[in-house]
Amino acid sequence: MRGDYHAKEYEVRAMIRDQSSEGNDSTILEGFTMNDIDIDSLGRYRVMFNTSHPNHVWRELPDQEFLEMLGGYRRDRRDELEGLTVAGLMMFGTGLAIRDEFDNIFMDYRDETGAGEAQRWTDRLTYDGTWENNLFNFFMKVLPRLTENPKRPFALKNMQRIDDTPVHEAIREAFVNLIIHSDYRMDAGVLKIIKTADGFTFTNPGSLKLPKEQIYSGGNSKARNPHMQTMLRMIGFGDNAGSGFPKILNVWADNGWQRPELDEDTVMNQVTLTLLLSAGQSEEKSDESEDLSAETAEKSAESAEKSAKSMHLELLNSLSARQREIFEFMEKGKPYSSQEIADVLGVKLPRTRQLLNELISLGLIQATAVTKNRRYIKI
Repeated sequence: MRGDYHAKEYEVRAMIRDQSSEGNDSTILEGFTMNDIDIDSLGRYRVMFNTSHPNHVWRELPDQEFLEMLGGYRRDRRDELEGLTVAGLMMFGTGLAIRDEFDNIFMDYRDETGAGEAQRWTDRLTYDGTWENNLFNFFMKVLPRLTENPKRPFALKNMQRIDDTPVHEAIREAFVNLIIHSDYRMDAGVLKIIKTADGFTFTNPGSLKLPKEQIYSGGNSKARNPHMQTMLRMIGFGDNAGSGFPKILNVWADNGWQRPELDEDTVMNQVTLTLLLSAGQSEEKSDESEDLSAETAEKSAESAEKSAKSMHLELLNSLSARQREIFEFMEKGKPYSSQEIADVLGVKLPRTRQLLNELISLGLIQATAVTKNRRYIKI
């Protein structure tokens, strides 16, 4: 229990921000317009939105109106002010515009699985100039890396790969919570995710808006960034209000793993969720048990390899004629410009870029840059 003390200036500002009934991410950012939106990021989001909602009335809206519906662009008629909101800029903005307004925020993912003293991580994603470092891109780039190891079934729905094991859902929920509960106005803030052989840690800037007991029991939801929460939920990420964290607890309990730990650091002004993939028991396994575990792991690896091949084949079979034409034309590992592919297809450049973005969303190709020098590579 905290005692009485004089709040620091940044704490007072944080408390004032948290009093807003519309959340922290609804604030209009003066001087930021649709020109500060990364069209490729928003385009990829709209492909996912349209796939999830094939008959939705927002599908045909222009980008600005579409963002207004999601809370990413707002008009304040009383103050005669309009522009991108915190949610709109942070989720879909260009990296330059985001750093101009939020130079305090840093996004970092590290995979420390198998790392040793000479190598601190085996994979890392942070801003390196090759991608627009908005939250949507960070989420879509990191999520597959987080969930690539746990065993999963495979299914397709509306050309979207479905990963719906409880463990995968819990990991996605933890990532969503990281984004929707961060305080992006902290003087120094890091959205940090670390993956190890033992589990995961998710760290976000800010403090807990509810006592731990209420968070663990569920039923109450006070997302600091409700519009970001809506944006993610509209493409299938994030649970119903107040039920996300209890779901994580239940999944970890069902697997016999250690109880997830939620820690608030009032000195660093950050919250860390730790998800360990171990039972926490100290008993040593017998030789027979270890042999069985090794045999099971080998069989699981063989099964996973077969499943991956089947998944890839089914994904290719689901492509449209134009998508397949692009995919079959591209040589693996060779970079192509959108103009090169448009010339081969005999299709207008905007339509070619749309098809390429759809293939990126399906995980079949990737982009190597975010400027006019952007190139596409077959994975």
